[in-house]
Amino acid sequence: MAEKQENETQLLTDYSVFKWMSFIPGETSVDDVSVMKFQGGTDELFRKTLPEEFFSPCYTLQFVTSGGFKAYINNRTYDLQKNDGYLIIPGFLLRRLESNSQHLELYVISITQKFMAEMNLQFPLSLISHIYIHPVWHMSAEKVQGVIHYFELLREVVASQNRTATMLLVHSLFHFLAGDIANTKMRAPSMSRNEDITGRFMLLVDAHCEQQHSLDWYADQLCLSTRYVANTVKETLGIPASSFIESALMQRAKTLLATTPMPIQQIADQLGFQNQSHFGTFFKRHEGISPAAFRKKKE
Repeated sequence: MAEKQENETQLLTDYSVFKWMSFIPGETSVDDVSVMKFQGGTDELFRKTLPEEFFSPCYTLQFVTSGGFKAYINNRTYDLQKNDGYLIIPGFLLRRLESNSQHLELYVISITQKFMAEMNLQFPLSLISHIYIHPVWHMSAEKVQGVIHYFELLREVVASQNRTATMLLVHSLFHFLAGDIANTKMRAPSMSRNEDITGRFMLLVDAHCEQQHSLDWYADQLCLSTRYVANTVKETLGIPASSFIESALMQRAKTLLATTPMPIQQIADQLGFQNQSHFGTFFKRHEGISPAAFRKKKE
């Protein structure tokens, strides 16, 4: 196993701090899947593996099984303790914080956007709204033991380079955790007005994005001005509200293209586009290829 590896964001540049690690190599220097366990002091972990501040390029699921540390996620600081888990998705703003815990035990799985798309694992936006606003949750000791079991299995399967088995296990792990992520009381302050508005906006997008593409429509449903909603969502999530709507549309489009035989024209109609040409232009602007080319890649 290589002890040092660099990617375009300079994340996890020193793997030697981990007790063990298994990975599936990607097409570039970025591993598609990395499963790791850390035991030791937080100063060594953060100083050797993370830059001062960065936007997450991948999906990262972490669980604290001993000790604790402070995490800075999307303009908020969280105090993570034993049996806490948190999920980072691409685009989250992260910052390295000082911490002096010497007895941290941490399990980590990191998955690139490419591998996640290959798995076709789509998170409901109602769940994403929880993750954006409160990415940290607390689990029972029994649940944590189940998570550790998954990680030990993943360690072996990922090390064998079995992509199909890895996909099945990751699917199973997320389903195992979905109820906890959505329903457990999050370890965070009470929701602010901005967070409440943003959460309701995200749930509206989840329910109506296929036919309602305009931010004006969502603002009307919230009985607020478009500018107010735009500013609130941007401040809370760090991304424009219009980008969130478009991301939801792209998620639906990719799912339909990859998992159904529906003609592209029918998909364009279902997603509320004026015609197939408009849908194709929208899709290519976000994905870099046409809907037909994307479907062919998935065959």
